[in-house]
Amino acid sequence: MKEKRLTYLTLIPTAAVFLFLGLYPVIEAIWTSLNKYNLTRPWEGKVFIGLANYIQMFSDARFWESMGRSMQFLVVSVGLTFILGFSIALLLHRAKWFKGFFRIVFLVPMVVAPAITALNYRFMYNYKLGILNKIIESLGFSRVDFLGDPSIALWSAILVDVWQWTPLVILIMLAGLEALPREPYEAAAIDGANRWQTFRFITLPLLNKFIAITLLIRVMDVMKVFETIQLMTAGGPGRSSETLNIYLARVGFNWFEMGYASAIGIFTLYFTLFLAWLLVKKMGAFSEVGESIE
Repeated sequence: MKEKRLTYLTLIPTAAVFLFLGLYPVIEAIWTSLNKYNLTRPWEGKVFIGLANYIQMFSDARFWESMGRSMQFLVVSVGLTFILGFSIALLLHRAKWFKGFFRIVFLVPMVVAPAITALNYRFMYNYKLGILNKIIESLGFSRVDFLGDPSIALWSAILVDVWQWTPLVILIMLAGLEALPREPYEAAAIDGANRWQTFRFITLPLLNKFIAITLLIRVMDVMKVFETIQLMTAGGPGRSSETLNIYLARVGFNWFEMGYASAIGIFTLYFTLFLAWLLVKKMGAFSEVGESIE
């Protein structure tokens, strides 16, 4: 009994911090989203309007445009980082020489602050002075306006995100590959399975949890990308790279419509949770490995 009391007592500080830093802001944001609250008119305070902000959000064409760009960013960035990261992890797993060196090299982009990465790429993408255009021009091609062309500005930001977070995929998938048991592979070799069959029916099912965790982290990361786009294009040119988070920041900190911004923020939070739940459920990530193989 005393041990249980001690356990509960030690959990109290953690629970208090969670409630204050985690639960309270969410509750406050939900309440704000149900109010009309503009910081340019502080004397009015919060005026309760129910679900009006959410109704406005779902009828807002600009909201849906930014949502579409966020989904484009999500699908392309998560897809590319996973394919590249998994491929490199497979190569590193098979490498016999300089494995430690390549691990360090590939992990460098991940430890650089996103703001620094965005500013560096902004300079590299520069139309007149950027090194990328210098290389393109030296090869005999015309310069590319990476950040000024509405048709490629968002793609340029996506490539930066891919460069920075592919190492995370490498790290997780390489850990998964090195944790795989050898017995199924030995049995497959005895049965005459080729490399593709071994990869398809043994490696992938055994890595199911690692794949799900990797995709889960990447989906949540992409859904909160802000500084990369803000520092490179600020949602421009025009609104061509304005994602959901950029639009949210514009509503809240440019237009000071905190009620509407809170509604967008709450939607983004629960939409991200829905995507995470859907991903885990569809992949059956936390079922038994034997069931996954069957």
